[in-house]
Amino acid sequence: MHAALSSLACLLLVLAPQEPSLQEPSLQDPSLQDPGTGGSDSPFAGPEARVDQDLAAQRVRELCALGPRMGGTPSSLRAANYLAGHFKAAGLLVRTLTAPERLTHWEEPWTVVAKASAKGTQPATELPLERAWPYGYSPSAAGSWPLSLEQLDGHVALFSKAHRPPREGPALAAALVDGHDADGWPKLIPLRASARNRYPVFGIGAKNGATLREWLKAGRDVSVSIELQSHIAKAGPMTLEARLAAREGAPPGVLLLCAHGDSDAGGPGANDNASGVAVVLAIAEAWSAAIRAGELEAPPREVRFVIWGSEIHSTRHYLETQLAETPCVGVFNWDQAGFGSGAEQLNIEPDDLPANKELVRSLDTLLGRRAGRDGFPAKWATNKSLGGTDSYVFSSSKLFRDQGIPAITIFTSAWDKPEEHPRTEGMPGESWSDRDLVSVDHDTSYHSAGDLPERSTDLEPHNLGWCARVGLVGAVEWLALVDQR
Repeated sequence: MHAALSSLACLLLVLAPQEPSLQEPSLQDPSLQDPGTGGSDSPFAGPEARVDQDLAAQRVRELCALGPRMGGTPSSLRAANYLAGHFKAAGLLVRTLTAPERLTHWEEPWTVVAKASAKGTQPATELPLERAWPYGYSPSAAGSWPLSLEQLDGHVALFSKAHRPPREGPALAAALVDGHDADGWPKLIPLRASARNRYPVFGIGAKNGATLREWLKAGRDVSVSIELQSHIAKAGPMTLEARLAAREGAPPGVLLLCAHGDSDAGGPGANDNASGVAVVLAIAEAWSAAIRAGELEAPPREVRFVIWGSEIHSTRHYLETQLAETPCVGVFNWDQAGFGSGAEQLNIEPDDLPANKELVRSLDTLLGRRAGRDGFPAKWATNKSLGGTDSYVFSSSKLFRDQGIPAITIFTSAWDKPEEHPRTEGMPGESWSDRDLVSVDHDTSYHSAGDLPERSTDLEPHNLGWCARVGLVGAVEWLALVDQR
């Protein structure tokens, strides 16, 4: 069993419910305590006191234990079942929606083991490649083949750059990639979305790759044994929606708080994007509990907490089928919301769309009031459109453009390297400077086999707390502004 999977096996046995059908998950209520108010020592004063960042970090671990959660796969259905139970336990009305079928993939636990022959004083050596992870849409494979730095029929080839099987050429048994690395963990590049890729490709850690290259350079015969059972099939990704009812007599309209539920690269997907899912769930639980405790009124518009089955694909389907006749007053999206490799900051984007400016300024004002205290970040920034996440499905649509509906994303890292972008004229930019550039933090484990809780959200659970508290208080204040119009 792959090391990253085996470390979660015991937890998976505890958490995984009975496999739901491909149409509907079984909606089981877990045994949960109502989120607390933080106790007498809590520094928080409002509904944000009910946000438990350590519980959110636990939720990330539990989601990752279920598998990569790619839309339409068994692990995604387990995650839908898990989340539905928690949303229902919070008193919300839960339903599922299935997007059009698309090709998806999932893999059973796999093994990749290299063996080197004896050479001189060097005995025969076996090396399990514990960080090996298959690229998405890799076909099944089982056997042992010689390793080569050249592309030869019936061999496993070792590449230093990301590789996709060509449609013609040598009939490789498999490929290993050691140069596309993220801090010792392989980055994951899906193959063509097809059931006809000619052989599997595995990313492996750079350290293992260096050992394999040393063996080959020393003239040792090296073989690689692979056991991989892949599944590639069409399936409809399942979106989970939980509704918090508006107060009696409220006008029609909904506010969406959302995150994509899949690990879109096919890896563990802790920060991208179990973190966003955990934030949305934390807000839903805290908001509902505060209403039940009489600390907040029911909202002046319906609030929908939505976990997309597949990033972008499911979001587009929801926009087209659920919002055409339902007025929407805004979208809050979370992506990579639990960790940053280089900085301690929170970002809000995009601030260069006219429809977003009022909401972005409202959140900036909130952050200014709470800067560095009450569980809010000391540093934050607003930045221009970067794309690549679900809020842009809404903001780029004719419906949102014509009606001036805001759609923003809140995050603590983006992509895999630090970036700076020009500050949007007339917008806040960095809270800690008045320069013409805005910094955006990164996550070195982005889209890699190293996107694990212990390398991200477990290290910085306060990032989850920041995102949830800003989202909860910011959404409550935004709805109050909407209601005043």
